[in-house]
Amino acid sequence: MLARLAENLFWAGRYVERAEDTARMVDVTYHTLLESPFGEVGRTWEQLLEVLHLRAAWEDRASAPTADPTGDPNAVVRFLVLDPGNPGSIAAATARARENVRSVRELVSTELWEAVNDLHLELRSRDLDREVAEQPSELLRLVRNASMAIYGVASETMPRDAGWRFLALGRLIERAEMTCRLIDVRYGQLDALRVPERRGVVVEDGGFHHWVAVLKSASAFEAYRRRYRASTDPVDVIEFLLLADDLPRSVVYCLTSAMRQLEALSDGRPSRAVRLLGRTTSSLMYRDVAELLDEDLHDFLEDVQARIQEVAEAVADEFFRHQPPGEMHAVASS
Repeated sequence: MLARLAENLFWAGRYVERAEDTARMVDVTYHTLLESPFGEVGRTWEQLLEVLHLRAAWEDRASAPTADPTGDPNAVVRFLVLDPGNPGSIAAATARARENVRSVRELVSTELWEAVNDLHLELRSRDLDREVAEQPSELLRLVRNASMAIYGVASETMPRDAGWRFLALGRLIERAEMTCRLIDVRYGQLDALRVPERRGVVVEDGGFHHWVAVLKSASAFEAYRRRYRASTDPVDVIEFLLLADDLPRSVVYCLTSAMRQLEALSDGRPSRAVRLLGRTTSSLMYRDVAELLDEDLHDFLEDVQARIQEVAEAVADEFFRHQPPGEMHAVASS
């Protein structure tokens, strides 16, 4: 496979995942704030912008002389959904996913191309500004469901060849990094949280509703309830999202699944990308989350994110670096 085509498939997977994650997190945040005190609005939107790595882009907007999301919360939603100046918006991510898939039409099924193209055209045909202002939930649900349908179509119509593996690898790396950032930002900014000696984290002032929002942001709330019953211990939440080997959005699940794709793409060779991913996965699998909370969870998660980015760079070096990075690479890695 040509390096350019492999790269386009890899980034198509990342962009579809990014659009889905953004839609889900915006929807969860929007509904959570409907039942939250007004004083939490600005802080909660700021946290979401940090999770999505878009805080700086939001503050730099020429149309936002103040970066206070309490002034107009819908402005944040517009920024994340449709702002043409935001390369991380849902509209931008779906457009880039569509362009990447269009460039590899000969490697993907017609059904997959139609699913990606239909989502792009659907968003272009709608009055997004009006929908965001009136009731964004329907729009966000459409993006979420269409993104999941894209992966379902890919799974059911593509052979498990190199094209499929690059698409899946991009999705899994993007998802693992997003889950890390979600845990890191939400844990670090919950002022109500106190960490005693090992386990049994104390949540004051009804703070567990924040962790419910975190679980819903990872499509993991029902699965968590089935496993942990009525537990409201954030240690359990963090352990589940980091280490559950059967949860599709846990960091360990994503990294072990990515390892299978990368090993197949490397033909069993112990490449640098494989070694980096193996070390990153091993550093997580046998961790005691309570001990991490006693030490410094933030530093650990920062390190995991840095390692995931190293893996992505190693994949690019091994498979894609056929020319100096251009604008697409700069936007894609933002």
